[in-house]
Amino acid sequence: MDQAQLRRIGAGFCGTVWATSERGSAFKREDGGPHRSLLHDFRTHQHIQHCVHQRSDLEGTGYSISIPLCYGFIKPTDDWGIENLARFPKGYEPCNTIHMQRIPPMPEATRRLLTERYCPSSLISEILNSDTNRDCLIRPYLGRRRIPTASASSRFKAFSLRNYPLHVDQMEEIGVPENDILGYARTMAKTLAQLHWIAQVDGNDVEFVLASPNEELTGTRKSSQPWSNILGSHEMWILDFDLAREMTMDEEGIQQAANAFTKNDPYYPRPDGGSPLWIAFREQYLVTSRDCLQSHANKTLTQLPLNFIHLVEKLNEANDH
Repeated sequence: MDQAQLRRIGAGFCGTVWATSERGSAFKREDGGPHRSLLHDFRTHQHIQHCVHQRSDLEGTGYSISIPLCYGFIKPTDDWGIENLARFPKGYEPCNTIHMQRIPPMPEATRRLLTERYCPSSLISEILNSDTNRDCLIRPYLGRRRIPTASASSRFKAFSLRNYPLHVDQMEEIGVPENDILGYARTMAKTLAQLHWIAQVDGNDVEFVLASPNEELTGTRKSSQPWSNILGSHEMWILDFDLAREMTMDEEGIQQAANAFTKNDPYYPRPDGGSPLWIAFREQYLVTSRDCLQSHANKTLTQLPLNFIHLVEKLNEANDH
């Protein structure tokens, strides 16, 4: 077992994430909010990974979602926690931990592009030379455009490349091709349909990020090419499953899923009937859902994906008023 010192590469409500290198293993510790369960995160992660990999044949976008491989669950009393305690800073104690694949960060050229374009000028040198900001993952916010004041000239002097929120107007501004942005929307839609109709989970609070390509593919995962554009070579990854919950295959289930959709961070395109992004998302979700449910003869069941879309559109319209 590697004995190199672990470095914190991320933190959230559920806990902190640690690694030694940009590829290989990561360790997610349950040292966050008291009402989050890392064991539930682990079990849901494994379940989703199995379901999505089993159906890599689904029709639609040629881009596949990447899911970090989930290697094991470590209890505080397990030997690993005790033997590796010295790899963490002083004061840390063994706790529930997930051993998983690290999502590889974006390359230096991408970090430099985002920093020089959007970071306050007084912080550029500090950000580019910061160890923390090497851990660059991009949140693709297809459902939000920045308000005019949220620009590089803002007086708000804070900037981080960790989980950097890249809004759809920024993608257009830096030259991400329209077909690639539509591809991001279709990949999210395909993934959400698989979560709903294969894994039967609501997708609550899951996170999508753009990151370097996955080099640890499983044999069941469909071969696909990564995107290659101004952001460099990258894939879309999904992570953070601790708040995702089982959903029933009925109207109550789609209500639960629609609520999860509307309150999540703005990854998904807004349900605007005239938006090319929403049209692409909507069509892909329905195509993939149809394929997921094709073995079901129950007409009520096969109608649920369209009912979900209509409910999301209705909730969005209500929120706009």
